[in-house]
Amino acid sequence: MTKITVNTKKFLNFLTGFCKDIPDLRIDCAGARITIEIGYAYYYLRKQYLPVKVNEEGALHIADLDKVLKFLKATKQDEVIFRQASPKKPLHLEAGGNKLQLPSTDDIESGIKAVVIRKFLKKCEESGWANLGDMSLSTHSTIATHDLLSLSAMKTLISKDAQFKLRIHCGENEMGIVAGKASTGRLFTTVNATDTDGPATTVESYFGEWFPTCLQFLDEGITRMHLGIQTPVIFEQDDTLLFILDESDD
Repeated sequence: MTKITVNTKKFLNFLTGFCKDIPDLRIDCAGARITIEIGYAYYYLRKQYLPVKVNEEGALHIADLDKVLKFLKATKQDEVIFRQASPKKPLHLEAGGNKLQLPSTDDIESGIKAVVIRKFLKKCEESGWANLGDMSLSTHSTIATHDLLSLSAMKTLISKDAQFKLRIHCGENEMGIVAGKASTGRLFTTVNATDTDGPATTVESYFGEWFPTCLQFLDEGITRMHLGIQTPVIFEQDDTLLFILDESDD
């Protein structure tokens, strides 16, 4: 049996931070926190939520995230209890006198690729975020996420298949993103970069239309960015780790 008690509004805000295209979630509950991992073709996301009252440790499988969100939005109770006997057993939500039972499954779509990517990134983290497989992440910088989060909401201003170029020069103290074409509209974003570490040259990589959507997963505040020449990019925060595949990789 896995059981947690959460603050309704705070947990609702946490879950709505995942994009609408995500149908399900696996939630690992341990200590005073829960961890969610998502892995798809172009990105990996790990988010932690704390503090939370973990009554009984284990894993919760939300097979229908949309219905869980609707239940949390509708209830007037300050707290909601989630409990599940096992991942294949029904998921139970309790909010005062209201209870919801949802069927579950052992196959959570959003988490299928997460385990493999997690192991891949663990080796990268053990190298101090210097090596990603056979690729070198040569540049590291701290940047504010405010304008990156804004960029995720501006993707409709350019063509759907726009390419996003991310560039940084350690000597210039700024990171830049350029997207789109002159004929259909271009979007420019410049973010101050501090505590930079890397070569005194321009480092850049290219990303597809998935890039701005992924940026919305970042938390407001600051993030540590790890990037190399024509490599994926990694954003590291206290409660969030985001890996975005570049356009040159299979």
